[in-house]
Amino acid sequence: MNKRNLFLVALIIPIILLFAMTWKPLYTLNTGKTITLETVPVDPRDILYGDYVSLQFAIEEFSKELLDPALIKEFSKHQTGKLTVYAVLKQEDGDLYGLKTVTHQKPNDGLFLKGDMYYYGEHTIDDNQMYYANFLPDRFYVAENTGMQLEDLSRQGQLLAKIKVRDGFAVLENVQPK
Repeated sequence: MNKRNLFLVALIIPIILLFAMTWKPLYTLNTGKTITLETVPVDPRDILYGDYVSLQFAIEEFSKELLDPALIKEFSKHQTGKLTVYAVLKQEDGDLYGLKTVTHQKPNDGLFLKGDMYYYGEHTIDDNQMYYANFLPDRFYVAENTGMQLEDLSRQGQLLAKIKVRDGFAVLENVQPK
């Protein structure tokens, strides 16, 4: 290879990498389905970033009834770890969606989100225990001097999030008061 070809390869590879990193979010924004999810109160601790709203979503906290029995069996196979799980969503009211079930097998159809669920030590299933998984980004950056109002609404559980979803991947578009 001559110097010109090496230069072209060195120039093209970073461009391809940048395009590859942005492809999935851009594709989801353009072709995904817009849904609305409820948030629950959370208190942020990091003040090093610009104005943002800390978010936790109602679908990320769930009881035993929403766990797929096959997922419960999967817990018993391992002592600790991280499982890839899927939140199967159901339409509740208009654009508002809620959690139908959490499973470790990717659904063949319907609307779902891909996420991670951590578990530690010997796992016993308790009827009163709450389970947590991470399906969505936990921060939404906002314009200067608008974060405090939205953060107060977030602490009160009065925010809704507009999200584009496609094949389990989600892009957070906006947050708004209920």
